[in-house]
Amino acid sequence: MADRAVNTRTLDRLFSTHATVALLVIHDDVYAPIFDRLESEIATEETKLIVNDPVACARAIVAARKAVRPL
Repeated sequence: MADRAVNTRTLDRLFSTHATVALLVIHDDVYAPIFDRLESEIATEETKLIVNDPVACARAIVAARKAVRPL
């Protein structure tokens, strides 16, 4: 139950940051990689909340890491 509360707080912060970075991307696309990374992080956290399967969670984490590769 505590993990769910932590994930919910994390998601709240991610959504807030995501909205802020979206505004930055509109003004300058240099922020697009950050926006992409936030979307991956949000997807990972949502999977952790929805799925109580450690394999599915691990897959989401690996997919998020693959989706955003450093330049």
